Amino acid sequence: MRNRPTIYLGTWLGVELRLDVMVLALIGLLFLNSLADVSGKHAAAGDIWAAVAHLVLLLVMMLCMFLHEVGHAVMARARGHRPTMILLSFVGLTFFDAKKARASDELWIALSGPLVNLTLALLLSPFFFLALAQRGGPPLFSLAGMATWQGFLAWVAMLNLVVAALNLSPLWPADGARAVRAWLARRRGYAAGTLRAVSISHGLWLMVAGLSVVFLTVIPLVQALSSANRARSTAALLAMYQFVVLLLAGVGIYYGWAENRRVRKLGEALAAEAVGPPPEFKPGTKAAANVVNTQTVPPAEPSQVDAIKDKAAEAVSTGKTMWKIAKASGKGAGWFARQGARVVGALLTNPEKKEDK
Repeated sequence: MRNRPTIYLGTWLGVELRLDVMVLALIGLLFLNSLADVSGKHAAAGDIWAAVAHLVLLLVMMLCMFLHEVGHAVMARARGHRPTMILLSFVGLTFFDAKKARASDELWIALSGPLVNLTLALLLSPFFFLALAQRGGPPLFSLAGMATWQGFLAWVAMLNLVVAALNLSPLWPADGARAVRAWLARRRGYAAGTLRAVSISHGLWLMVAGLSVVFLTVIPLVQALSSANRARSTAALLAMYQFVVLLLAGVGIYYGWAENRRVRKLGEALAAEAVGPPPEFKPGTKAAANVVNTQTVPPAEPSQVDAIKDKAAEAVSTGKTMWKIAKASGKGAGWFARQGARVVGALLTNPEKKEDK
């Protein structure tokens, strides 16, 4: 996951913004699919604009995804954590430097993103009712329904409402799953709460994937028996997005596994202070046991035995050098013994001053 190609879009207020190349490929495939629908049998002459409207709608939803992640970043700063990167992928991901995060921090940060989508949906909701009130136009829930300005804004409102609802669900990597984990962690502990939240998510994702496979089997049979214009068919649009649902199910199952893996590697105490996605989802970083959300745990201080060994090695090296000087200058063993005593005394009585020099 960390080695996938991304496009650097700049850094704003210390937060790096990146776009996943694979999500651009997915948008391109959906656009080509919609082009095939609007140029098929029984297609009307003006339906080509439905494919263009579909493409523009997907790009606008990427902007809404960015605003969703900005909501997470703003709340993280308000809770005392530093957002470091926003990745726009199949789902948006915001990475943080978290310092002693609490369960309540994860809860509030998780809920702030869906609140942005819910606000956008409410602001644009009048266009939804306006599009429903239209008479004689194409069905709203179809590609052709996106080609009018009322229909386009209605779709933006609907999709933001859907995004808010899905993000409040207990499906990883949805924000609702983090809220569920935070709630369970207060009662069962962080490790047990994570395990239970991931189990719930995996079960629901398998149900969603099974339902999607049923749709992919039934809808083509219905379409084969129908002579309807695919650009104005709700079933055709629904079939197109079943592949996206299956992709999200795979990402969600892998994401839940990564959350369990982080808890096992870090241990409950360190993992409980983590906020945001597992570090292996961050582009260009290597997942390791000593990483907590882009914050590297400081290495352990060297033991006292190792410090003594280092000082002894330094003393031996210094002694060899002085013995060579004593032999070359003819000063003899007495001078060497006096100088050696001074070096050993300095190392034992004031090691920090010696190291500073």
